[in-house]
Amino acid sequence: MYHTEGVDSVATITELRAETSDLIDHVRDSKTGVLIQKNNEPHAVLISWEMYKSIKEEVNLDQL
Repeated sequence: MYHTEGVDSVATITELRAETSDLIDHVRDSKTGVLIQKNNEPHAVLISWEMYKSIKEEVNLDQL
């Protein structure tokens, strides 16, 4: 995992597979997301359950 400007943290699919527990701990403890890249392209964001619930309260995800 490494840090980039404009994104809190970035991890590759390989890092996600190898360090799933550590990444989950990171998003829970830091209250930030981790961008997941595949073939150097963004594919997903890993966020904590608490952050997800907070976002869901602010945004109607069904309209996205």
